[in-house]
Amino acid sequence: MVVSVDAPGPMVVPHDLLARIAPVIGSPFLGKGDRPDGWDCRGCVRWIYRTHLDVAIETYSDAYDALILTSSGRARRARLIADRLAVWRPVEAQPGAVVHLNWLGRSGHVGLMTSRTGFVHADMGVGTTLADLDDRDCPYRAVGFFVPRFVTEVIHV
Repeated sequence: MVVSVDAPGPMVVPHDLLARIAPVIGSPFLGKGDRPDGWDCRGCVRWIYRTHLDVAIETYSDAYDALILTSSGRARRARLIADRLAVWRPVEAQPGAVVHLNWLGRSGHVGLMTSRTGFVHADMGVGTTLADLDDRDCPYRAVGFFVPRFVTEVIHV
């Protein structure tokens, strides 16, 4: 059963999530992409959710409006991110949670937690990689950890 806004339910996170996603480590970054042959941070998270967690989440295609990508669009981008986060609920850091990240003081990047501190993400210049929030050289800082509101519970098996 796919968990979605139309069919709420539990999200089952397999104990071998990291092994399951290992084949996509190294996949290239592609703005607006949503497949392992090229994706951005949101596309990467959506694909893992859909493929390994049986959870369907929105595309957030409006996040790519050219007006919000400019420096003058920061307020609109911040409002859009806040609106999008409203359909997610905060959780503790755990495998399967989406981590909302800051990079150089800018908000808007996301990854998927593979452990309490480790995450997978896709970013320009590095492609799809693993990172750890406890690594002092990690340039990303967690803003929060989230699951969709329609996920009634997170089950780790």
